[in-house]
Amino acid sequence: MAAPLLHRRVTRRAAISRTEFPRYADSQMYAEVAVDVPGSSRNTFSYSIPDNMEVRVGHAVWVPFGPRIRRGLVFETSEVSQVETVRPVVRLLNETPLLTPHQIQLATWVAEYYRCSLFTAASPMLPPGFADTLRTYVSPVLDGDHSSLNGRQKKALELVSEAGQLRKTALGRKFGRGGVRMVDSLVRSGHLVESTVWDRPKTSEATQNFVILAISHSEALESADNQRSKVRGDLLRFMADSEDGYPRPELTGRFGQSAVSGLVKNGFLSLEKRRVERDPLSHYQFQQSFPMDPNAPQREAITQINDAIATGKSGKPFLLYGVTGSGKTEVYLQAAQKALDCGRGVIVLVPEIALTPQNLARFASRFPGQIALLHSGLADGERFDQWWGLHRGDYKIVLGSRGAIFAPVKDLGLIIIDEEHEWTYKQSDASPRYDSRRVAERLSSLTGSVVVAGSATPDVGDYRRVERGDWRLLTLPDRVVGSPTNLAPLVAIVDMRQELRDGHAGMFSRALLQQMDRVLDGEGRVILFLNRRGSASHVQCRNCGYSRRCSRCDSNMTYHRAENGVPAALICHYCSRRIRYTNACPECHEHRVAPSGTGTQAVVDEVERLYPRAGTIRWDRDVARTARAHEEILSRFLNGAERVLVGTQMVAKGLDIPSVELVGVISADTALSIPDFRSGERAFQILTQVAGRAGRGKSRGDVIMQTFQPEHYAIQAAVEQDFEAFYRMEIELRRTHANPPFTSIVRLGFSDPNADTAKSEAFEFADIIKHKATASGLESVQLLGPSPSFPARVRGVHRWHILLKGNQPAELLDQIQLPHGWTVDVDPVSVA
Repeated sequence: MAAPLLHRRVTRRAAISRTEFPRYADSQMYAEVAVDVPGSSRNTFSYSIPDNMEVRVGHAVWVPFGPRIRRGLVFETSEVSQVETVRPVVRLLNETPLLTPHQIQLATWVAEYYRCSLFTAASPMLPPGFADTLRTYVSPVLDGDHSSLNGRQKKALELVSEAGQLRKTALGRKFGRGGVRMVDSLVRSGHLVESTVWDRPKTSEATQNFVILAISHSEALESADNQRSKVRGDLLRFMADSEDGYPRPELTGRFGQSAVSGLVKNGFLSLEKRRVERDPLSHYQFQQSFPMDPNAPQREAITQINDAIATGKSGKPFLLYGVTGSGKTEVYLQAAQKALDCGRGVIVLVPEIALTPQNLARFASRFPGQIALLHSGLADGERFDQWWGLHRGDYKIVLGSRGAIFAPVKDLGLIIIDEEHEWTYKQSDASPRYDSRRVAERLSSLTGSVVVAGSATPDVGDYRRVERGDWRLLTLPDRVVGSPTNLAPLVAIVDMRQELRDGHAGMFSRALLQQMDRVLDGEGRVILFLNRRGSASHVQCRNCGYSRRCSRCDSNMTYHRAENGVPAALICHYCSRRIRYTNACPECHEHRVAPSGTGTQAVVDEVERLYPRAGTIRWDRDVARTARAHEEILSRFLNGAERVLVGTQMVAKGLDIPSVELVGVISADTALSIPDFRSGERAFQILTQVAGRAGRGKSRGDVIMQTFQPEHYAIQAAVEQDFEAFYRMEIELRRTHANPPFTSIVRLGFSDPNADTAKSEAFEFADIIKHKATASGLESVQLLGPSPSFPARVRGVHRWHILLKGNQPAELLDQIQLPHGWTVDVDPVSVA
């Protein structure tokens, strides 16, 4: 891999002094390319542009990199080369650039801030299946001298000889670790010969054959009377009245294959291939809606946002803080209308695809034909067509989850972040580990667009930004959902410790049962919230105390009862491992293993036992894994006979269901048990949000919160629906313990299948960091750990992490070469 280093260019903070090599003999152009290779950091590489190729900034290209051909993105073009010896760009992936200049700038910032390669930073901005696939094959050189080969090499050569040709990567995988390097050595030594083939992208345009009239209208009618076949004559008359033609399958279904093919063959009809849109909204029917008359606080918020949009400058982001049911969506809609009136585009972010149906209905009914969807629940073809529709300018508004912040919206003027407090806006499982809220701020400054982030329970860090003057605050203090009093629901705490003392050990407290009786005797609906899936959180032997844990993860296995013909099972919610449930204990061999704890399945079972006629729906990730499944569950609860909805955090986020009169929180303590400094914030947010689902119709609504910690400040504030009281307590705790937003955190993670290797690597790297911090004068950066992650083992891999905490902990990373296998998470949502 030494060859690419000859044309490497180090950029941004890693910049070094270099010599430029101008070309005087001709007008040779050069491209600085971010190459799709691991470990390339924030570097571009120099390539010459062939005379017959027009390469511009934002183009996706194939380039040589070492012995292979790799994908890359052009970040810059120049008339001078940064190095003396360069190789040429091989080919373009697309005729038009995929990235705009502001996206190139945004990718550069993402790479710098979130510590990833330039190509990785830009990858979320690219269309699904954007690239051709370059497949590399190897063939044998049969007349060579193979006597010097070892056993593995001879076996590889034998396999290729038998097949005639094999995929290079497939051959390498057959030999495990080091297999690919072995195949490379056989190619370099002349025992194998490489060849490459370009395959089509996995996802591309969908086309369909249309049948159109190949002769004039009068000729078609005259020819129809002269056809020997009545069917052909009828087909010609039918086509004579068509201006745009018909899909071939439609005509063959109506007139038969023989008639269509015969008229095409004889020149009366012709075939035309047309692009077909795979529209994820094709099965929806939206009724046009119109702006509502805003109340005074809404009018003030709309005026300030619209004035900012009209200026065409980004300015400071707006935090729209409004209690649940205060009409934040109407503010969003009128701001979006202002952006469209100014000829600007709009990005609307929602934290979960479960929220997409209701938000989609509101935006699509207000802006018919102008909405694109982008989220992981769409089919690849649908995401492909929606992305390209935005790229062409067919749609002015995109609605989606966190990745939609990178959508190619033309002339962006407004970014809306609904439920902005949600941690799902942060990507944590793969690089780039970006936060859509922070990316939105940067994108706003690059495009002159306005950011509006709304929530009833704002992120503590973002509210602190308001206090510092970095953000502007807009408030909606009252509900506008149409209830007689426009007041928040009545929230009551039930101390489950007292319930036990009084001899009531049931899942539902007496107060909750009383309220459920009242609502279900009438026509209301009930939401029961428990943020734990399954029938029971774990199983435990009542004889010896043994608890069944996943053999691949450091976590309890969750009990799922038998249903729909599937036997009862224990499932790991980290790696999805499933084993059959048995009451036999593998430790003491007694048959006393039984479920313990409560999950959503158990809540459903109890509701069905107590209220068999009410009808119960469960909503969690075990039953809803796609956007369509979420939509179907919500529709059933809105319009069906079922009147009780049992669910996890999905039922707490942004749902507007007027018929819900009661919300029951089965356990308000779940979020508080997480070993994280944000646990109080998350508990307050989810409890306040789920409470806000009640009382959006004719009645005020009631909320019952069951807890074993009624004194906790987060629960007390949630009961009062008092964000300011919660914030004052939380921000002082953060200040006392020097936690964000008063400091920043970088989480360094390492994992390995071997427990000793993972631990020793973590301690060795921690020592390196400590020494480098001392040598660089950065002792103010606090090093915490190394510590096992939570859970310590997932999918058979042991996990350790190190936390760097300080005002600018990332500066320390500039002094360190990150070892292979380590990941960097800047501003992590969890430090566990």
